[in-house]
Amino acid sequence: MIKNYFKIAWRNLAKHKLFSFINVGGLAVGMAVSFMLLLYVYNEFTYDNNHTNIDRIYQVWCNQKSDGNINTGNSTPVQVAAVLKKDFPEIEKTARANGGSDNLVNYKDKSLNVSMLSADPGILDIFSYTFIKGDKKTVFKDLASVIVTESGAKAIFGDEDPMGKTFKLNNKRLVTVTGVIKDMPENSTIKFKIMGQWAMVEADQPWVKNSGWGNYAFKNYALVKEGANIKELNAKVQNIIPRYDPESKDNKLFLFPYKRIHLYSQFKNGVNTGGAIEYVRLFMFLAIGILLIACINFMNLSTARSESRAREVGVRKVVGAGRFSIIQQFMGESLFMAIISFLLSLVITTLLLSNFNSIIHKNLVIPYNQPYFWVVSLGITVLTGIIAGSYPALYLSSFKPVKVLKGVFKTGSSTLRPRQVLVIVQFVFATCLILSTILIYKQLNYIKNRPLGYDKNGLVEISQDGKIYDQFENFRRDAIATGAVIEGSATSNTIANADGASWGVLWPGQLPGEDKIPIDQMVTTYHFTSTFGVKMAEGRDFDPGRPSDSTAVMLNQSAVKLMRLKNPLGQIITWQGQKRTVVGVIKDFYWGAPGEPVKPVIVGYMKYWAGTATMRLNPALSVSNAMTKLESVYKQYNPEYPFEYKFVDELFNNKFRTEQLLGTLANSFTILAIVISCLGLFGLASFSAEQRRKEIGIRKVLGASTRALWYNLSKEFIQLVLIAFFIGAALSWYFMSEWLKNYTYHTDISVWVFAATIFISLLVTLSTVSWQAIKAALANPVKSLKSE
Repeated sequence: MIKNYFKIAWRNLAKHKLFSFINVGGLAVGMAVSFMLLLYVYNEFTYDNNHTNIDRIYQVWCNQKSDGNINTGNSTPVQVAAVLKKDFPEIEKTARANGGSDNLVNYKDKSLNVSMLSADPGILDIFSYTFIKGDKKTVFKDLASVIVTESGAKAIFGDEDPMGKTFKLNNKRLVTVTGVIKDMPENSTIKFKIMGQWAMVEADQPWVKNSGWGNYAFKNYALVKEGANIKELNAKVQNIIPRYDPESKDNKLFLFPYKRIHLYSQFKNGVNTGGAIEYVRLFMFLAIGILLIACINFMNLSTARSESRAREVGVRKVVGAGRFSIIQQFMGESLFMAIISFLLSLVITTLLLSNFNSIIHKNLVIPYNQPYFWVVSLGITVLTGIIAGSYPALYLSSFKPVKVLKGVFKTGSSTLRPRQVLVIVQFVFATCLILSTILIYKQLNYIKNRPLGYDKNGLVEISQDGKIYDQFENFRRDAIATGAVIEGSATSNTIANADGASWGVLWPGQLPGEDKIPIDQMVTTYHFTSTFGVKMAEGRDFDPGRPSDSTAVMLNQSAVKLMRLKNPLGQIITWQGQKRTVVGVIKDFYWGAPGEPVKPVIVGYMKYWAGTATMRLNPALSVSNAMTKLESVYKQYNPEYPFEYKFVDELFNNKFRTEQLLGTLANSFTILAIVISCLGLFGLASFSAEQRRKEIGIRKVLGASTRALWYNLSKEFIQLVLIAFFIGAALSWYFMSEWLKNYTYHTDISVWVFAATIFISLLVTLSTVSWQAIKAALANPVKSLKSE
């Protein structure tokens, strides 16, 4: 019996090749896209699961209260780890660490920048690293011992055995490889190529060891004991800062689960509000939605061909087949087609996954060798087959044998209503995607095209390594002399992102507690405004001819407003523990995250704090020519360093990566949803034309024109799309309004957005339906009216 069912299913597929291709192909594309999205969702949910003790690992975070608001971050004082271990018996292990950064590595004639993490040896007990060579217990026996990952060893030593090898770190310290570990998985929060111990950091940078409680620049990790009550522990941990640093009594520490950092790291006024989980849920919604409309498409196309199977059902019922056996047959056919679609979807996924990875900036792979993959995939396939085949099976099995054998079928609105509902569901989803896509791009263009307050084009950043750190002015003059650049400035950090704040700032007329307000800061020397194109509101930039400017600062307009300085020039403020004179007020420039309001900024002169050299390229030269000249000057100062650089406009655009990703994905899935929805619409139009062929023939005999017949067949689909539009528009307006509230500066939801959406929906609908409508209208009425 089962073998016979498969034969019938295969014959039906072969007989109606176009419909079978559309049916199987549409389902396969929907499944492939859903699989890719679910791979992303799985990758996000399994972040950091490679660590054995992930449920007991915590990172120390801090709520800092200032100006009535609470700012939450994961940078804390360096002393926290020792206090946790000493004062709290619930803590098993602790470790301090830096944020990780690129460090210069010199080995033989090779020089390259490699990512390095420095931490206490206890980090090896907190996190799970697989040692290929070396012993975890003794790997940090010496101050200059380091661990390298497999890829790090390959990059530095090539095919040589790294164990026992020495190389120079940052052009000043020789270190020895005492251990090799496996590379961390792609979905790991902490990644590095080299790990050094904290004692080496303290030896090379004494300020770290002497850093006070007011320096929130370090990461602290803790492994809690099994069975510890985290709620009670956090109630005690929050009092660490007030106990050891009474001046910062409003700052409260807490232990945040490490496994939640990737997806739930967003806080607002001290309350966790989610984070990347919002986008993971969106991807899951898209996966389910795309698969659902593919199933709806399958249902509509299957029932559109119902008349060709009606007599088969009638004959089977006459010879004794029950409804349940007929449902079994059609469900079996549906599952058979779903399995074919699944196999085809694997091919499509394999072909498209690299493109999908490039869009989402991940390295997802299909885990063919994992049993769970096949269990989940086949489970989704069976579920898809059941959902997609349920309505056709129930519908076809309901035919009355007496009627269908006489050529009488269900007609009228009662047979169309379920499929109409399905088409409306499809187009509601498509409408939501169209509207969302338009608004995402509208918001992206709005925030990207806001006046920045500086000129990002033509700016290139170079790390102030080696001699460029203390000979920057000479380097700048030599670079200008070659014609490669027209100006340059040394700063503490990039202008593309806010990265550093200071509190304890004092100013005239300050109110109690305002010294606790963190104020963004940038350290520079000279040529700041001329390099970045920042405009002065009043006053001047730092002047090399004025020695007194070594104790000067510039404020942006927001900082002047915060400090309520009516005549800011010449005012004395205290910044970085030193009295400073305000010599200039610069116009506000856009520095923070997308959509954030402009914050107060202090730009202060400090000669030996700068770490980034920003050069403005000569616009008269091509970028490649200018960079070649700049590299030659760089190598004169730092022959042992690799010439690495970043363009400010690219760094700026990276701030909108999330919005760009949303826009790209929404655009792609909108097109896909429209295509699949059109296939469903095609099926319904085909079904409608088939059911109404006698009516069309009678109308044509009575003189109806082709245009009138086309309109008569098309208007019902236009009505369906209009209903879907109003439902989808209402849903989109609500959710996109909530999304836009995340931005201080956001675009409006204009009327033209809705007009464009309905225009696209109607255009797509008429393009899809017209082929079937015109075909039916042009058919010879003799064929449809003749009696068998």
